[in-house]
Amino acid sequence: MTDFVESFTTQQLIPPWIAKGSRIWAFVIRTEASCMQNYLDTHLNSPGPDQAPYHYRCIDETGYGLLMVADHPDFSSGANGIEGWDTVKHKEVFWAFPAMRYDLNKNNLLGQGEVVWIQPFYFDDSSYVMFSSREIWGSEKQLGNITLQEGKRHDQLHIDLSTQGFAKFNPRSKAKSLAVMHARLNPGTEPVDLRKIILKDSDIATFNGTIMASFNLFGAPPENTPGLRRGIEINTLKQFRDVFDMRAAAYRAIIASHVKHELVGEPQFFYGEQVELDFMWSDTMKEQLIQLFGLEEPEEGTHTVGHDDKGDAPPSGFDPDGADEEELSLEHKYGRPPMGDINADWNLPRVRVPVEYAFSFTTNARFEVLGTLHTYGTPGAA
Repeated sequence: MTDFVESFTTQQLIPPWIAKGSRIWAFVIRTEASCMQNYLDTHLNSPGPDQAPYHYRCIDETGYGLLMVADHPDFSSGANGIEGWDTVKHKEVFWAFPAMRYDLNKNNLLGQGEVVWIQPFYFDDSSYVMFSSREIWGSEKQLGNITLQEGKRHDQLHIDLSTQGFAKFNPRSKAKSLAVMHARLNPGTEPVDLRKIILKDSDIATFNGTIMASFNLFGAPPENTPGLRRGIEINTLKQFRDVFDMRAAAYRAIIASHVKHELVGEPQFFYGEQVELDFMWSDTMKEQLIQLFGLEEPEEGTHTVGHDDKGDAPPSGFDPDGADEEELSLEHKYGRPPMGDINADWNLPRVRVPVEYAFSFTTNARFEVLGTLHTYGTPGAA
């Protein structure tokens, strides 16, 4: 092992991380299980060139996962036993799904398996957190602008995500702020009893059991509970490009990390049909939307455009800088957000994603590295 040379830029947010009073929204959505397995095969099951002593499989064929939005107002490092170091606030949006990680012996036979979570889609609005996540954990984080707004009523929820990219790419394209995602609850939406949701679908009931065990949404069981495994284990592929061959990795390893939630606010649950969740289609995002979510590119002339429900196009001669207050108060109409919101190009094809159900809660959480499961290119070593 080679000594790490510290500098100012590498001293930010050394794990473990402590989050206090974080507000979480989660949307259960169903994708193609083949999308999940393809990610596992290309990232965690792929030789590099040696084979890791593990094999990952999609946990079932239902294709359920969680699109999560988190607002962390108090997020800090707890390195060296000192909590509150390098405190920042940030928001993140990520896609996570459970998978089975099996031990794999030398004869390619599967051994014992356990549930881990995979996070292949990740945005953060803090460069410090993004850097630390990628450099330490290997998380596939991208920098974005994130809005999470809540009001006195549940139906005042409003979530937006944008990033830098290209609506349509050509060799002379210039990156700009592009809308990526929009979510809100329909007018009049109120929480419901979780039992009403899971009774509608046996597949949902099974996946919900995985969620309950992972997030302790109804309180943590006693510490001495047989077989108890508190919190969530996340597995990521950490890698760095070789400077001479950009198609080769100078370093590649599977990293295990752990998240433990302690609820400080009661969970609330909502019917999926009460949720409006849209992805905005662009050349920058389409690869992820197709490969990770199984979405199809909208056909020309068949899709709605923009953030507004009607998808109206700007009228001839429309000048957003000269628009009156009434025009600008419309929610992202004509590709321009309302005042005080994310300033991005919303005049993009919009793809609606059905939501099975949604839930929210407030939590204190602790994030820490468990260790390196396997380092590629080092036979017999983790």
